[in-house]
Amino acid sequence: MFGIIKRAIGPLVITLAAASTPAFAASSPLGVWIDHTGRGAVEITDCNGKLCGRLVWFKDPKNEKEGCNFQIIGDVRPVSGGKWDGGWIIDPDKDPDKKYDVEITPQGDQKLKVMGYAGMKFLSETMIWTRANPDLKKCGSDVARAPDPAPAPGPAPDQRDPPRADDPAPAPRPAPAPEEAKPAPKGEKSASSGKKKDCKMDIPFVNATVTFPCPD
Repeated sequence: MFGIIKRAIGPLVITLAAASTPAFAASSPLGVWIDHTGRGAVEITDCNGKLCGRLVWFKDPKNEKEGCNFQIIGDVRPVSGGKWDGGWIIDPDKDPDKKYDVEITPQGDQKLKVMGYAGMKFLSETMIWTRANPDLKKCGSDVARAPDPAPAPGPAPDQRDPPRADDPAPAPRPAPAPEEAKPAPKGEKSASSGKKKDCKMDIPFVNATVTFPCPD
């Protein structure tokens, strides 16, 4: 009698145990998660079988310059019960140089339980993160803009097009006009007469004028 009851109850106990197992045990912690403050997002990835996480989004864009891709989770290993433990986490709001122990437990596909503790889990802080929308724009993901094309070089100074075969030959320059003959200065022979010019000198004390050929 008791044997029949045990055989009947056995499958029922197994079924109830399976039904009581949380559905999120097999959920993955990988992905982008909005933290408990709503001011930032962490992308958790697989780093050689362990979990690591980096900041990839900020509600205030002013924090992107210093915080983008800053690692706050590392070395978290899978343990029993669908949990991840044994790694470290950083609280960038308190001390970006101090690491705490961390336990990560997926709670369904949209929630992630993150518990930070210092050696002993009864001294812990539990946070619930929410999976981010797939269209969340991560920092540093802007497509690099192609550089502006270099301006076309201007023509070289005094650069002229080479002559073409069908261009007419340039007209010859006119010969310079001959210079006009200058009049010979006084006392010099004229080119036409070849005679010297006469010079005059007044002699006051004899009241006479003397005419003579001008000296060269």
